[in-house]
Amino acid sequence: MHVFRSTFARGLAVVLAVILTMAVGFTAVNSGVGNALGVLPASLLMVAVTATVFWFPRVEVDDGGVRIVNLVRTHYVSWQAIQRIDTRYALTLFTEARKYNAWGAPAPGRHSAFFATKDQGAYLPESTYVAGTVRPGDLISSDSGAAAAVIRRQWEQLRDSPSASIAGGSGVATSWHVGKILILISLVVLTALTG
Repeated sequence: MHVFRSTFARGLAVVLAVILTMAVGFTAVNSGVGNALGVLPASLLMVAVTATVFWFPRVEVDDGGVRIVNLVRTHYVSWQAIQRIDTRYALTLFTEARKYNAWGAPAPGRHSAFFATKDQGAYLPESTYVAGTVRPGDLISSDSGAAAAVIRRQWEQLRDSPSASIAGGSGVATSWHVGKILILISLVVLTALTG
Protein backbone atom coordinates (compact mmCIF):
# COMPACT_ATOMS: atom_id res chain seq x y z
CA MET A 1 0.00 0.00 0.00
CA HIS A 2 1.18 3.53 -0.83
CA VAL A 3 0.18 6.39 1.50
CA PHE A 4 0.45 10.04 0.47
CA ARG A 5 0.11 12.98 2.87
CA SER A 6 0.93 16.66 2.54
CA THR A 7 4.22 17.12 4.38
CA PHE A 8 3.77 20.88 4.60
CA ALA A 9 0.28 20.52 6.10
CA ARG A 10 1.46 18.00 8.69
CA GLY A 11 4.35 20.26 9.67
CA LEU A 12 1.92 23.16 10.03
CA ALA A 13 -0.32 21.04 12.27
CA VAL A 14 2.60 20.20 14.56
CA VAL A 15 3.74 23.84 14.78
CA LEU A 16 0.21 25.05 15.61
CA ALA A 17 -0.26 22.33 18.25
CA VAL A 18 3.06 23.24 19.90
CA ILE A 19 2.19 26.97 19.90
CA LEU A 20 -1.23 26.31 21.45
CA THR A 21 0.25 23.98 24.08
CA MET A 22 2.84 26.61 24.99
CA ALA A 23 0.11 29.28 25.21
CA VAL A 24 -1.85 27.17 27.72
CA GLY A 25 1.36 26.55 29.68
CA PHE A 26 2.24 30.26 29.77
CA THR A 27 -1.31 31.09 30.87
CA ALA A 28 -0.99 28.58 33.73
CA VAL A 29 2.35 30.06 34.83
CA ASN A 30 1.37 33.72 34.50
CA SER A 31 -2.35 33.74 35.37
CA GLY A 32 -2.86 30.54 37.32
CA VAL A 33 -4.15 27.07 36.66
CA GLY A 34 -7.78 28.21 36.82
CA ASN A 35 -7.34 30.59 33.89
CA ALA A 36 -5.39 27.95 31.98
CA LEU A 37 -8.27 25.51 32.46
CA GLY A 38 -10.61 28.21 31.15
CA VAL A 39 -8.72 28.53 27.85
CA LEU A 40 -8.01 24.80 27.56
CA PRO A 41 -11.26 23.88 25.71
CA ALA A 42 -10.69 26.59 23.08
CA SER A 43 -7.09 25.45 22.66
CA LEU A 44 -8.17 21.81 22.33
CA LEU A 45 -10.78 22.83 19.77
CA MET A 46 -8.11 24.62 17.71
CA VAL A 47 -5.80 21.61 17.93
CA ALA A 48 -8.66 19.28 16.88
CA VAL A 49 -9.59 21.50 13.93
CA THR A 50 -5.94 21.77 12.91
CA ALA A 51 -5.52 17.98 13.09
CA THR A 52 -8.72 17.43 11.11
CA VAL A 53 -7.71 19.87 8.40
CA PHE A 54 -3.96 19.30 8.18
CA TRP A 55 -2.89 16.05 9.91
CA PHE A 56 -5.42 13.32 9.03
CA PRO A 57 -6.16 13.84 5.29
CA ARG A 58 -4.31 11.39 3.07
CA VAL A 59 -4.51 9.23 -0.05
CA GLU A 60 -3.98 5.47 0.19
CA VAL A 61 -3.46 3.31 -2.89
CA ASP A 62 -3.88 -0.47 -2.69
CA ASP A 63 -4.71 -3.36 -4.98
CA GLY A 64 -8.45 -2.69 -4.83
CA GLY A 65 -8.44 1.04 -5.50
CA VAL A 66 -7.81 4.44 -3.95
CA ARG A 67 -8.90 5.57 -0.49
CA ILE A 68 -9.28 9.34 -0.13
CA VAL A 69 -9.39 10.34 3.54
CA ASN A 70 -10.74 13.89 3.71
CA LEU A 71 -11.85 16.10 6.60
CA VAL A 72 -15.01 14.29 7.72
CA ARG A 73 -15.49 11.61 5.04
CA THR A 74 -13.53 8.81 3.41
CA HIS A 75 -14.16 7.72 -0.17
CA TYR A 76 -12.88 4.37 -1.38
CA VAL A 77 -12.85 4.45 -5.20
CA SER A 78 -12.28 1.09 -6.88
CA TRP A 79 -10.08 0.84 -9.96
CA GLN A 80 -13.18 -0.09 -11.98
CA ALA A 81 -14.90 3.20 -11.11
CA ILE A 82 -12.04 5.55 -12.07
CA GLN A 83 -12.52 7.15 -15.46
CA ARG A 84 -10.07 10.05 -15.29
CA ILE A 85 -7.40 11.43 -12.93
CA ASP A 86 -6.69 15.15 -12.66
CA THR A 87 -4.39 17.36 -10.57
CA ARG A 88 -5.48 20.90 -11.41
CA TYR A 89 -6.21 22.06 -7.84
CA ALA A 90 -5.71 18.79 -5.99
CA LEU A 91 -5.65 15.11 -6.86
CA THR A 92 -9.12 14.46 -8.26
CA LEU A 93 -10.59 11.12 -9.32
CA PHE A 94 -13.48 11.24 -11.77
CA THR A 95 -16.06 8.48 -11.90
CA GLU A 96 -19.20 8.20 -14.01
CA ALA A 97 -21.33 9.75 -11.26
CA ARG A 98 -19.07 12.44 -9.73
CA LYS A 99 -15.57 13.59 -8.84
CA TYR A 100 -13.62 13.01 -5.61
CA ASN A 101 -11.05 15.60 -4.50
CA ALA A 102 -8.23 14.61 -2.16
CA TRP A 103 -7.66 17.19 0.57
CA GLY A 104 -4.42 15.42 1.51
CA ALA A 105 -2.85 15.77 -1.97
CA PRO A 106 -3.07 19.44 -2.98
CA ALA A 107 -1.56 20.76 -6.19
CA PRO A 108 1.34 23.18 -5.79
CA GLY A 109 1.13 26.89 -6.54
CA ARG A 110 2.01 28.33 -9.94
CA HIS A 111 5.50 29.25 -8.77
CA SER A 112 6.53 25.59 -8.56
CA ALA A 113 6.60 25.36 -12.38
CA PHE A 114 9.46 27.87 -12.41
CA PHE A 115 11.54 25.78 -10.02
CA ALA A 116 10.71 22.41 -11.59
CA THR A 117 13.48 20.42 -13.19
CA LYS A 118 13.07 18.53 -16.44
CA ASP A 119 13.38 15.11 -14.77
CA GLN A 120 10.34 15.80 -12.54
CA GLY A 121 8.13 15.66 -15.64
CA ALA A 122 9.87 12.71 -17.30
CA TYR A 123 8.87 9.03 -17.30
CA LEU A 124 5.39 9.70 -15.97
CA PRO A 125 2.42 7.49 -16.91
CA GLU A 126 0.96 8.13 -20.36
CA SER A 127 -2.30 9.69 -19.11
CA THR A 128 -0.31 12.44 -17.34
CA TYR A 129 0.61 14.30 -20.50
CA VAL A 130 -1.78 16.81 -22.05
CA ALA A 131 -0.59 18.02 -25.46
CA GLY A 132 2.90 16.82 -24.55
CA THR A 133 3.14 18.94 -21.41
CA VAL A 134 2.76 18.33 -17.69
CA ARG A 135 0.81 20.50 -15.25
CA PRO A 136 2.59 21.69 -12.08
CA GLY A 137 0.18 19.44 -10.14
CA ASP A 138 1.53 16.41 -12.01
CA LEU A 139 5.17 16.97 -11.08
CA ILE A 140 6.37 14.09 -8.93
CA SER A 141 7.83 16.55 -6.42
CA SER A 142 4.30 17.80 -5.57
CA ASP A 143 1.83 16.10 -3.22
CA SER A 144 -0.77 15.69 -5.97
CA GLY A 145 1.77 14.61 -8.59
CA ALA A 146 3.40 11.93 -6.45
CA ALA A 147 0.02 10.35 -5.69
CA ALA A 148 -1.25 10.78 -9.26
CA ALA A 149 1.82 9.09 -10.75
CA VAL A 150 1.34 5.95 -8.63
CA ILE A 151 -2.42 5.88 -9.24
CA ARG A 152 -2.09 6.45 -13.00
CA ARG A 153 0.62 3.82 -13.34
CA GLN A 154 -1.50 1.15 -11.65
CA TRP A 155 -4.73 2.31 -13.35
CA GLU A 156 -3.12 2.22 -16.81
CA GLN A 157 -1.64 -1.21 -16.11
CA LEU A 158 -5.09 -2.56 -15.22
CA ARG A 159 -6.74 -0.69 -18.10
CA ASP A 160 -4.31 -2.06 -20.69
CA SER A 161 -4.17 -5.61 -19.33
CA PRO A 162 -6.12 -8.05 -21.52
CA SER A 163 -7.01 -10.22 -18.52
CA ALA A 164 -8.36 -7.39 -16.35
CA SER A 165 -11.38 -5.27 -17.09
CA ILE A 166 -11.73 -1.97 -15.26
CA ALA A 167 -14.52 -0.41 -17.32
CA GLY A 168 -17.89 0.36 -15.78
CA GLY A 169 -19.27 -0.11 -12.30
CA SER A 170 -19.85 2.43 -9.56
CA GLY A 171 -17.36 0.97 -7.10
CA VAL A 172 -17.33 3.87 -4.63
CA ALA A 173 -17.90 3.48 -0.88
CA THR A 174 -18.22 6.56 1.31
CA SER A 175 -18.09 6.64 5.10
CA TRP A 176 -18.37 9.48 7.59
CA HIS A 177 -15.84 10.09 10.39
CA VAL A 178 -18.47 10.04 13.13
CA GLY A 179 -15.95 10.00 15.98
CA LYS A 180 -14.14 13.08 14.64
CA ILE A 181 -17.42 14.93 14.13
CA LEU A 182 -18.61 14.14 17.67
CA ILE A 183 -15.29 15.28 19.18
CA LEU A 184 -15.43 18.57 17.26
CA ILE A 185 -19.06 19.20 18.28
CA SER A 186 -18.25 18.38 21.92
CA LEU A 187 -15.30 20.77 21.93
CA VAL A 188 -17.38 23.54 20.35
CA VAL A 189 -20.04 23.11 23.06
CA LEU A 190 -17.41 22.95 25.83
CA THR A 191 -15.70 26.06 24.48
CA ALA A 192 -19.02 27.93 24.34
CA LEU A 193 -19.83 26.91 27.93
CA THR A 194 -16.45 28.02 29.28
CA GLY A 195 -16.14 31.15 27.13
